[in-house]
Amino acid sequence: MEPPGLCRGIRILELGAGAAGPLATRYFADQGATVVRIESSRRPDFLRLIHLRPGDPHGLDGSPMFVLMNPNKKSIRIDMSKPGGVALARRLIGWADVVSENFSPGVMARWGLDAGTLRAEFPGLVIVQSCLFGQTGPERAYPGFGGQGSAIAGFNHLTGWPDRAAVGPHGTITDSLSARYVALLIAAALLERRRTGEGQTIDVSQIETGVYSLSECMLRYAANAEVMVRRGNASEDAAPHGIYPCRGEDRWIAIACFSDLEWRRLVRALGDPGRLRAPRFSTLAGRLSAREELERELSEETRPRDAFELMRLLQAAGIEAGVAQSYEDLLADPQLAHRGHFQVLRHRHLGELRFERQAIRPSACPPRLEAPGPDLGEHTREILEDLLGLDPGETAELERREILV
Repeated sequence: MEPPGLCRGIRILELGAGAAGPLATRYFADQGATVVRIESSRRPDFLRLIHLRPGDPHGLDGSPMFVLMNPNKKSIRIDMSKPGGVALARRLIGWADVVSENFSPGVMARWGLDAGTLRAEFPGLVIVQSCLFGQTGPERAYPGFGGQGSAIAGFNHLTGWPDRAAVGPHGTITDSLSARYVALLIAAALLERRRTGEGQTIDVSQIETGVYSLSECMLRYAANAEVMVRRGNASEDAAPHGIYPCRGEDRWIAIACFSDLEWRRLVRALGDPGRLRAPRFSTLAGRLSAREELERELSEETRPRDAFELMRLLQAAGIEAGVAQSYEDLLADPQLAHRGHFQVLRHRHLGELRFERQAIRPSACPPRLEAPGPDLGEHTREILEDLLGLDPGETAELERREILV
């Protein structure tokens, strides 16, 4: 019986490593699609090596990073360096509706599995290729990762303080952004195939998804030759606009006022303190010109207060305010708990882990979390014998030839 979900019946074959590919296909796995990952112990996904504990007896199956990012998926071991492995992968491609890969350009071609060849053999196939620079252009062969992607796409230029060096935003921004584009494009291509019977080859440049996400910067330069620069937490349109200390160690609250009315509400909510009633603070222009003094005075008012109590007070007064939450805070966040954002699953080696559910909640089919990320090759026999119809003897022969490693 197929699992429930909006994507039940869709078959996706995934090749590659890291986050950009797995994050995209996970949308489909959580909605009932069958997502099969081709892996090999000889060239393991580097996510299986992250956060491994020294001497971990579970080896490549002991990485929580991989497990948490790949729930609801199946894994098959195939050594793609051998012709028999490539032939087996081709049979899986014939089974699939979608092939998603995020290798550097040329890797699939070396196996004879380039998009042109596959589309000629399987006209209805949807192929998604997602890499740092895309499949064309002078930089296409560069195999970089999201940390470099955020710099190349322009995020680092905007992140940090005006009098200090640029810093990278937390996380691999382009990996995370491009996966959302990839998921949307897969869904669109499948819809078009339903209409026409034709597949698609989709070329996604992670850098370009990052640049597109900074469209305001590009538009302002195109219109006025204005180069946006690092501002820290400051805004050219609001004051105050930043994070302010609260009671306790490393506790902060973000506050923003975009109008004089909001500023008056903020002052009133804080008890109308004299230090904030200075005439120079009464207008936005005055507050912007006296930004540093304003930051100091407002910090004195927020410092003795509990961050969450102050957030509730200011929000009730119509002020934009939010606690700068730690990851510990997020795990206890009542809003996330109400929506079931975290779900506990038990992994055979790592015990109970908190998995994150997708933020999208279709009314009839909320995203499901049924199984943690698979052990390497956990479903090899099931995939070969149930999905491809091999008999146990054929599987045993593939094992003997060391193709299933």
